[in-house]
Amino acid sequence: VLAAVTAPGPLFPLRYGIGVPLGELEPWLAVRSGIIRAGFRAVRGRAEMRVSVLALRFGEGDPVRLCKVADRVAEATGLTSWRRRISGSGGNTAISLAFLVPRADVASFLARIAPIASRAGDVAVVPSGPWPPSTFVPSLESSRGAGPAGAEPVAVPYAV
Repeated sequence: VLAAVTAPGPLFPLRYGIGVPLGELEPWLAVRSGIIRAGFRAVRGRAEMRVSVLALRFGEGDPVRLCKVADRVAEATGLTSWRRRISGSGGNTAISLAFLVPRADVASFLARIAPIASRAGDVAVVPSGPWPPSTFVPSLESSRGAGPAGAEPVAVPYAV
């Protein structure tokens, strides 16, 4: 595993806390091989860029206003692969956007959202990344009813 992680090339980010007993690894992978291959195809050559949209003053996070700014950010990127998550409520609302960006286009992605960030007034538009595209990786936690018994993953809290 360490040799595979340190070698350059595609890395399929697994969600945190997935563990499989060593003797069940091969059947677990066999059941999910199609999902893993599709996941590789979807994220190959891409990185995840995140953008947080939140009020500059605590307690003034109007969800409607933040959603309008988040929509302008998403539209400016021109990307079709993106996700939105709203957290908090009322004046403590914040929006997290995740975009699947071709690695070669990270700089242009930032340039496209910069004008929105500069004109957002009392709303902060904070990009971060590039990150591994974990938001866009399909879930491997279920075999969807297929495969050998015992091939289900075992959740290992606090494991790496």
